[in-house]
Amino acid sequence: MDFSSFPPQFIERMGQLMASGELKLPPPIFADMAGEFVEMDMAAKTLTVRFPVQERYQNPMGYMQGGMIAAAIDNAIGPLSFMVAAPNVTKTMEVTYLRPISTSVAEITVVAAFEGQNGRELTFVADVLRGDGTKLATARSLNVLLKRDV
Repeated sequence: MDFSSFPPQFIERMGQLMASGELKLPPPIFADMAGEFVEMDMAAKTLTVRFPVQERYQNPMGYMQGGMIAAAIDNAIGPLSFMVAAPNVTKTMEVTYLRPISTSVAEITVVAAFEGQNGRELTFVADVLRGDGTKLATARSLNVLLKRDV
């Protein structure tokens, strides 16, 4: 996988996790969806990722399938989660679809943010935006820190 669009902090953290055996590889779906990191703000704990709207991800009505929108969200929250916390996995993710995404929309931008931690549970939120800033979907993800073997 080409890591040239990944922020340096992400590459360093991923290298640490891979060396420790906690992370094997980034998910192939990120490359399949042609994801591109746009901005990472470690102070604000946000990550912005852009994805082209591909015709092959359309549903029968000509709109981007909800599952592919959810995958784009997960492909923004996932890398952010590795940057802000110990290894964790998604427990639940709720997506609210506000507007359909047709192929007339060339790309979507997902802005993911870490909202907080309560014990082993981490909360992330995300907005899916069109190029003009119109909000197309929102999401809330509850992740759980993995238990460490002692």
